[in-house]
Amino acid sequence: MEERIEAILHRLEERFPDARLLLEFRNPFELLIATILAAQARDEKVNEVTRELFVAFPTPQALAEAPEEEVAKLVQPLNYARKKAAFIKKVSQELVARFGGEVPASLEELVQLEGVGRKTANVVLANAFGIPAIPVDTHVGRVAQRIGLTRAQNPDRIEEDLRTLIPQNQWIRASHLLGFLGRFICQAKRPSCHACPITDLCAYPEKTL
Repeated sequence: MEERIEAILHRLEERFPDARLLLEFRNPFELLIATILAAQARDEKVNEVTRELFVAFPTPQALAEAPEEEVAKLVQPLNYARKKAAFIKKVSQELVARFGGEVPASLEELVQLEGVGRKTANVVLANAFGIPAIPVDTHVGRVAQRIGLTRAQNPDRIEEDLRTLIPQNQWIRASHLLGFLGRFICQAKRPSCHACPITDLCAYPEKTL
């Protein structure tokens, strides 16, 4: 399995040398908020929203004190705008009250924040702080299942399996590479198996060659 993992990551690196997180951010706070907003929304749309949002409310303090109606208006283009507005305002209030307006750099503290689960916490840890983590979004989870790296359905269990199989120093890069494969080739409904660089290493029984 170790050699197979190495081959998979090597080929994906060749195909997707620019694989990265597509959410735009300048600091941990912006990434935390953007990741919360990205639930059931396209990253491109989230980026459009956050460009305006962070001009209006650039810090946890500013967002914590913002009228919720104004926040909801700015995030209106996204699904569940009112719910997300309430979430990000609450998170900002918690950051100010509990962490002095700073985003904590630990999983245990991040998941205590309103509306923040393991996936969101791992996105922040990996991409804002460079702390080894494997965020399991729908793309990463789907690819991991199809290529036989996990049989789990639950994202937390998938993460556990990937952490076991992939060397820790490659966790962040692997999450970007698997995510790009899922986003651009291994789509949910009709994967483009003919264009996949790891077709011969894939265990998925319903390949579309």
